[in-house]
Amino acid sequence: MTGTLIPDGFRKLDVADDFVDLVGPLWFKAEGEQLRVGLPLETRHGNPMGWAHGGLLVTVADMVMGAGSGHATGIRWPHPTVSLSTEFVRGARLGQWLEGTARVARRTINFCFCSCDLVCGGEVVLIASGVFRIPDLEKIPPDVRAKVMGKWE
Repeated sequence: MTGTLIPDGFRKLDVADDFVDLVGPLWFKAEGEQLRVGLPLETRHGNPMGWAHGGLLVTVADMVMGAGSGHATGIRWPHPTVSLSTEFVRGARLGQWLEGTARVARRTINFCFCSCDLVCGGEVVLIASGVFRIPDLEKIPPDVRAKVMGKWE
Protein backbone atom coordinates (compact mmCIF):
# COMPACT_ATOMS: atom_id res chain seq x y z
CA MET A 1 0.00 0.00 0.00
CA THR A 2 2.82 2.44 0.83
CA GLY A 3 4.17 2.28 -2.73
CA THR A 4 0.78 3.24 -4.15
CA LEU A 5 0.75 6.45 -2.08
CA ILE A 6 3.98 7.80 -3.58
CA PRO A 7 3.13 10.13 -6.50
CA ASP A 8 4.71 9.59 -9.90
CA GLY A 9 8.14 11.09 -10.37
CA PHE A 10 9.18 10.98 -6.71
CA ARG A 11 12.47 9.33 -5.79
CA LYS A 12 14.00 8.31 -2.49
CA LEU A 13 15.75 11.21 -0.74
CA ASP A 14 19.10 9.76 0.25
CA VAL A 15 20.29 11.48 3.40
CA ALA A 16 22.94 10.17 5.76
CA ASP A 17 20.79 10.63 8.85
CA ASP A 18 19.98 7.64 11.07
CA PHE A 19 17.11 9.47 12.79
CA VAL A 20 15.41 10.31 9.50
CA ASP A 21 15.90 6.68 8.45
CA LEU A 22 13.71 5.69 11.42
CA VAL A 23 10.72 7.61 10.05
CA GLY A 24 11.46 7.44 6.33
CA PRO A 25 12.44 7.03 3.72
CA LEU A 26 11.44 10.47 2.57
CA TRP A 27 10.73 11.02 -1.12
CA PHE A 28 11.48 14.03 -3.30
CA LYS A 29 10.71 15.56 -6.65
CA ALA A 30 12.70 18.51 -7.98
CA GLU A 31 10.73 20.99 -10.05
CA GLY A 32 13.07 23.76 -11.12
CA GLU A 33 13.94 25.85 -8.08
CA GLN A 34 11.40 23.98 -5.92
CA LEU A 35 11.96 20.72 -4.08
CA ARG A 36 8.87 18.76 -3.06
CA VAL A 37 9.44 16.34 -0.17
CA GLY A 38 6.92 13.80 1.05
CA LEU A 39 6.20 10.70 3.06
CA PRO A 40 3.47 8.05 2.88
CA LEU A 41 1.91 7.96 6.36
CA GLU A 42 2.02 4.43 7.75
CA THR A 43 0.67 2.89 10.95
CA ARG A 44 4.11 3.22 12.56
CA HIS A 45 3.81 7.02 12.19
CA GLY A 46 0.66 7.16 14.30
CA ASN A 47 -0.07 8.40 17.78
CA PRO A 48 -2.45 6.63 20.21
CA MET A 49 -5.38 8.54 18.68
CA GLY A 50 -4.76 7.10 15.20
CA TRP A 51 -3.39 10.25 13.57
CA ALA A 52 0.18 11.02 12.45
CA HIS A 53 2.26 11.88 15.51
CA GLY A 54 2.95 15.60 15.90
CA GLY A 55 6.66 14.92 16.34
CA LEU A 56 6.70 13.20 12.97
CA LEU A 57 5.05 16.20 11.31
CA VAL A 58 7.63 18.54 12.85
CA THR A 59 10.45 16.23 11.71
CA VAL A 60 9.12 16.17 8.15
CA ALA A 61 8.72 19.98 8.10
CA ASP A 62 12.30 20.34 9.36
CA MET A 63 13.54 18.04 6.59
CA VAL A 64 11.44 19.78 3.91
CA MET A 65 13.01 23.11 4.77
CA GLY A 66 16.52 21.73 5.35
CA ALA A 67 16.53 19.82 2.06
CA GLY A 68 14.87 22.80 0.36
CA SER A 69 17.69 25.00 1.63
CA GLY A 70 20.20 22.54 0.18
CA HIS A 71 18.39 22.65 -3.14
CA ALA A 72 18.42 26.46 -3.10
CA THR A 73 22.13 26.70 -2.26
CA GLY A 74 23.19 23.80 -4.48
CA ILE A 75 24.85 22.08 -1.53
CA ARG A 76 23.27 18.69 -0.80
CA TRP A 77 24.84 18.53 2.64
CA PRO A 78 23.10 19.11 5.99
CA HIS A 79 21.93 22.66 6.57
CA PRO A 80 21.58 22.56 10.38
CA THR A 81 18.43 23.96 11.92
CA VAL A 82 19.07 27.20 13.81
CA SER A 83 15.43 27.84 14.70
CA LEU A 84 12.14 26.15 13.94
CA SER A 85 8.56 27.25 14.63
CA THR A 86 5.49 25.16 13.91
CA GLU A 87 1.74 25.42 14.22
CA PHE A 88 -0.54 22.42 13.97
CA VAL A 89 -3.58 23.17 11.82
CA ARG A 90 -5.35 19.80 11.81
CA GLY A 91 -4.63 16.10 12.07
CA ALA A 92 -2.95 14.13 9.29
CA ARG A 93 -4.63 10.82 8.51
CA LEU A 94 -2.58 7.67 8.35
CA GLY A 95 -2.69 5.93 4.98
CA GLN A 96 -2.33 9.21 3.06
CA TRP A 97 0.52 11.08 1.38
CA LEU A 98 2.10 13.95 3.37
CA GLU A 99 4.02 16.58 1.40
CA GLY A 100 5.66 19.97 1.69
CA THR A 101 7.70 22.39 -0.40
CA ALA A 102 10.18 24.81 1.13
CA ARG A 103 9.85 28.50 0.36
CA VAL A 104 13.18 30.28 0.81
CA ALA A 105 12.20 33.84 1.66
CA ARG A 106 15.72 35.13 2.12
CA ARG A 107 19.22 33.82 1.80
CA THR A 108 22.37 35.38 3.22
CA ILE A 109 25.96 34.17 3.09
CA ASN A 110 25.34 32.01 6.16
CA PHE A 111 21.59 31.37 6.45
CA CYS A 112 18.42 30.38 4.61
CA PHE A 113 15.14 31.71 6.01
CA CYS A 114 12.38 29.27 5.05
CA SER A 115 8.75 28.38 5.50
CA CYS A 116 6.57 25.49 4.40
CA ASP A 117 3.08 24.08 4.68
CA LEU A 118 2.63 20.35 5.09
CA VAL A 119 -0.38 19.10 3.14
CA CYS A 120 -2.16 15.78 3.65
CA GLY A 121 -5.34 14.74 1.86
CA GLY A 122 -5.55 18.15 0.19
CA GLU A 123 -5.58 19.98 3.54
CA VAL A 124 -2.85 21.98 5.28
CA VAL A 125 -1.99 20.11 8.48
CA LEU A 126 1.04 22.07 9.70
CA ILE A 127 2.68 25.40 8.95
CA ALA A 128 6.33 25.96 9.77
CA SER A 129 9.16 28.42 9.46
CA GLY A 130 12.82 28.14 10.24
CA VAL A 131 16.35 29.37 9.80
CA PHE A 132 18.96 26.97 8.40
CA ARG A 133 22.75 27.33 8.45
CA ILE A 134 24.45 27.08 5.08
CA PRO A 135 27.40 24.70 5.52
CA ASP A 136 30.98 25.86 5.15
CA LEU A 137 32.31 24.12 2.04
CA GLU A 138 35.76 23.62 3.56
CA LYS A 139 34.18 21.65 6.44
CA ILE A 140 32.61 19.11 4.08
CA PRO A 141 34.97 16.13 3.81
CA PRO A 142 36.99 16.49 0.60
CA ASP A 143 36.22 12.94 -0.55
CA VAL A 144 32.45 13.69 -0.68
CA ARG A 145 32.47 17.41 -1.53
CA ALA A 146 32.14 16.92 -5.31
CA LYS A 147 29.26 14.45 -4.86
CA VAL A 148 27.14 16.84 -2.79
CA MET A 149 27.42 19.90 -4.99
CA GLY A 150 24.44 20.84 -7.18
CA LYS A 151 20.69 20.69 -6.90
CA TRP A 152 18.67 17.52 -6.52
CA GLU A 153 17.54 16.25 -9.90
